[in-house]
Amino acid sequence: MSLPPRRGPAPLVVTGDPVEQLTDPAPAGLTQRLVDAVTAFDGVRTGPSYVCVRGTRAFHLAPVLAHGPAEAFLAGSEFGHVHPPYDGSLHLMLPAPWGEAVVAAGWGTAAAPCGSLLVYGPRDETETAVVARLVTRAYLYARGTWTPAPP
Repeated sequence: MSLPPRRGPAPLVVTGDPVEQLTDPAPAGLTQRLVDAVTAFDGVRTGPSYVCVRGTRAFHLAPVLAHGPAEAFLAGSEFGHVHPPYDGSLHLMLPAPWGEAVVAAGWGTAAAPCGSLLVYGPRDETETAVVARLVTRAYLYARGTWTPAPP
């Protein structure tokens, strides 16, 4: 499977501090569905982010399962997070080939810290499925079982 191109123009974003999507926010129901799916992964809990604004829901991996490289984490056990409802984008860590594929297909952009991605918030069910695949890859990367090349 390949990463399909994202339709339409990219939203306006800030990739410094804080990293956020300024226009075209994701519907809260879709981001909640993503959070629910990720918290069903083995060893994942949500909690405050170590690196982002209040209201961000971070994905923390249990240390016993965190066998990925240091580059798989934003900070501590946090391998990604969903920004607050006024935004709805995600901040993820992915292996470089995956990050390049995400940017090339228009699903996100490089962000701070170096090596991280701002993944645009999904606008519909189809986009939610693609973003869920990316979050799954970030999880596998954090576990040390990632796929080195994009799909």
